[in-house]
Amino acid sequence: MPITAPIITSSILAAAPDLTGSSWVLLATAVGQAVQAWAIVPLNVSLTGVVTGTVGGGSVTGKVFISPSPLPLPATILAAGFAGLKAPRVAAGIGMGVSTAINVSGAYLGLTVGACGADVSKVVFANPASLTGILIGCCNANGLVGPQTPLLASGIANGIATMLLTGTGIGTAIGFPGPVPGAGTSRSKLW
Repeated sequence: MPITAPIITSSILAAAPDLTGSSWVLLATAVGQAVQAWAIVPLNVSLTGVVTGTVGGGSVTGKVFISPSPLPLPATILAAGFAGLKAPRVAAGIGMGVSTAINVSGAYLGLTVGACGADVSKVVFANPASLTGILIGCCNANGLVGPQTPLLASGIANGIATMLLTGTGIGTAIGFPGPVPGAGTSRSKLW
């Protein structure tokens, strides 16, 4: 199942039921849209893995999991200048929502070289700068404009990118196997 904006948005809203108001819903929607658009681009988020099985090559598919802890977000949002009373709850809601959505629906796909069989992958790159730009655009599209929007987007993006770097995946590499045992590598992207 691919990562989608509605799943991310609903997970964020469910993770912070005590937060209400149209601005919170719009922010959750913007984060959902931005993370979906950002996460599936290999230049933004990529995984590298080890494949064991038989000599060969082909395609890799698997399930990705990230740490369910929103810990990076309160710190990155605070560092961006948001220290209000609701800032920790907003950060925790976004962090738990994004991690829950990815743990429920996050998958990866890619290519393997050297082997077909079991794949174990790790998120090795997550670009917060590109997520910041996408998030600013999604915030503006949802009516969240103002001089603080880029700062908030930067804080959220840095926290989400840090969370994604905890990601690991388990999958299968299928293709053209050979007759002898082998090991290889895989390169994948989220979807």
